[in-house]
Amino acid sequence: MKKIKMIGIVGFLSVALLTACSEDTATEADPVEETEVEDVEEVVEITEEEVLEFQQSWGEGIVHIGEVYSEGGDYEAAATEHIERFYGYDMSDVLFKPTLAREERFRGTFESALSYFVGGDISEDSGFAIAPWSDVRWENEGVLIEGNKAVSMGVYYFTPADGGEPVEVEYTFTFKKDNDGDLKIVLHSSHLPYSANQAITEEEVLEFQQSWGEGIVHIGEVYSEGGDYEAAATEHIERFYGYDIGNVLFKPTLAREERFRGTFESALSYFVGGDISEDSGFAIAPWTDVQWENEGVIIDGNKAVSMGVYYFTPADGGEPVEVEYTFSYTRNDDGDLKIVLHSSHLPYSN
Repeated sequence: MKKIKMIGIVGFLSVALLTACSEDTATEADPVEETEVEDVEEVVEITEEEVLEFQQSWGEGIVHIGEVYSEGGDYEAAATEHIERFYGYDMSDVLFKPTLAREERFRGTFESALSYFVGGDISEDSGFAIAPWSDVRWENEGVLIEGNKAVSMGVYYFTPADGGEPVEVEYTFTFKKDNDGDLKIVLHSSHLPYSANQAITEEEVLEFQQSWGEGIVHIGEVYSEGGDYEAAATEHIERFYGYDIGNVLFKPTLAREERFRGTFESALSYFVGGDISEDSGFAIAPWTDVQWENEGVIIDGNKAVSMGVYYFTPADGGEPVEVEYTFSYTRNDDGDLKIVLHSSHLPYSN
C-alpha cells in the first residue's frame, strides 16, 4: 500500500510539473506568435487596370474643375477635392513638376499644387485646370508595376473647351496605395514636348507682356518698402531679357547719353539707377500699373514681334504716361520667351 501511495504522489507531482511547464511555455510563446502576426503587413499589388481607371478619373477630375469654374461655382473646392483624392500629400512627400511652371518648378505642398490648378499666391499660376478643358486622353508608353507601387509614362492630350487643337504633354506618374487601398500620386512630372523651333503663340506674347508689366510694378513696390530693389530688377532682367543667349537691342524710353543698352549692367542701370548719369531708375518711379495696347503681333515660328502703346500709371496717382514700343521675342533652349529687341519712345510732339 505504501509503495502504491508513493507512486501516486510522484505521479501527481510529475503531472503537476508537466502542466506548469506547459503553461509557462504557452505563456512565453503566445506573445511571440501575436507579435509575428502583428508585424506582417499585407501588400496588395496594384493592377494595370487600376492604373488605367485612375488615369481616366484624374482626367475627368481636371475637366470637372473647369466646368465648375465656367458655371461660376466653387472651383477652388473642386480642385481641393481633386488633390485630396488623387495626390498623396497626406501620406508622404509628393514630387510634383507641373507642365507650366518655372518660377516655382516643384510643388511639394498641397497649397502650391492648388495654386497651379486654379491660381493662387504664385504669380506664374493662371490656373491650369480652369483653362478650361473638355477632355483628357492618355496614351501610355508603358506601365511598370512592383507590388503596391506603379509607374506610368507616356503622352496625354488636353482638349480646350473652346474647341481648339489638343495640347500634347509628356508625363511620368508614380502611384502608391495608401492604407485604405486607394491609389495616390507620389510623383507627377509633366513637360511640353521638345522642339527647337516651337512656334510662339499670341497668347504667350500677351501673357509675357502682362508679366513684364507686373515685374516693373513689383520693382517699384520693393523700392517703396525699402527692400532690395536692385535684386528685384536683376531677377526681372534675367527672366525677361535674352542677355544670356545673345545680343539684346535695347533702346529705353528715357535714354539719350547712352541710347542703347546692349549689356545686362546698362539695362540694370536704366531700371534702378547706376553708373550712367542720366539714369534715375525708371522702374523705381514707381508705377502701380502697366496697360498694353498692341497695334499688332507678328509671329514667325519661334520668333515674334509686337508693336503698340503701353501706359504706365504713377504710384502718386497722376495720369498714365503714354509710351510707344516695339518688342521682339525669341525662345531660349528651355522654351521660355526672351526679349531680344526692346525699343521704347515717347510719342511724337511738335
